Amino acid sequence: MKKFAWFKHPNDLSNDKRLSALIDHEGGRGYGTYLYIIETLYIQPDGKLSFQQLNTMNRKGFGKAYMEKIIRNYKLFVIKGKEFESTINYNSPAKNSSETTPELPDNSQETDKELPNNLETLEEIEEVENNDNNQNISNEYRKPALAHVREDKSREDESREDENRKNDFVVEKSDDDGEVQAAQNAMPPFRPWRELIDSLAQDSEWKDRVCMTSGFSSLLSRRFKEALEIFKDHVLLHGKEKSIDSPEEARNYFNNYTKEQRTSQALHAALLALDVGQPSATPPDPHRYEQLVNGRRTYLGCPIPDDAPPRPDATAFWNEATHSWSSQNTTPKHSEHHT
Repeated sequence: MKKFAWFKHPNDLSNDKRLSALIDHEGGRGYGTYLYIIETLYIQPDGKLSFQQLNTMNRKGFGKAYMEKIIRNYKLFVIKGKEFESTINYNSPAKNSSETTPELPDNSQETDKELPNNLETLEEIEEVENNDNNQNISNEYRKPALAHVREDKSREDESREDENRKNDFVVEKSDDDGEVQAAQNAMPPFRPWRELIDSLAQDSEWKDRVCMTSGFSSLLSRRFKEALEIFKDHVLLHGKEKSIDSPEEARNYFNNYTKEQRTSQALHAALLALDVGQPSATPPDPHRYEQLVNGRRTYLGCPIPDDAPPRPDATAFWNEATHSWSSQNTTPKHSEHHT
């Protein structure tokens, strides 16, 4: 046979029933391996290859065991002893590949080797052969084909995991749901913190007490609504909105705000600024000559009875005998307290 630098590749080659069977079982790898063998055959002077030569053809993707499988199992090659040749003559003048050669017997009848179909098993065989070419290949072909079994099992496991994940999100209604709902219904309705602060002006008794203990009761009483707006700015500035979640919290926070030295002075200055240029419509603070210490009225370090009237001036002192204020500037002011 003449050595060719090329061979004719029919455009309907894949329709040949032998190649169709090859593609159905082996896919693109099998078809590519077949053409790789044909290419090598057609550069041989006699158009034949020996099985020993497959060792030299061993390349990535073209293992010896896999090539031998293609040669023996699909009636695409004629095996004669230790050599083989193509059943299709690609340089024949025939019109298509099915007309080039007559139907040939199955090559698998000429050998006792039953080659496996599993791709992973073949790759394991090829690795063994590369390490020891003298080992009997028929023993390696008996390895179980587990690739597809593992793949199917993996898919089943994934499906089972997906189902378990879905079940994780199934929430069963508990008997305690009714109790939780009842507890939620029993809770007081939520009120915004601004609304809670505004409501402080409605508690007149508490308001009078806070004004008296602030140290600037007349000013705070007159500008109480403005003081609440200034207090809201203070709450926002310090990020304390969430801490005011009840009327009690609002009262406690504002009470401390008017007593603490730094915040009390700032509030006092802000309220005085509002009075600038405006005539005072109310008398001066009646307790301006007293000091508030720990919530108790005092003067010059001395306690003042709770029912005593406001200290009239800076010279007045409390007379326990007469239960009244005595002063160099005014006549004594008696308490309305009766024993």
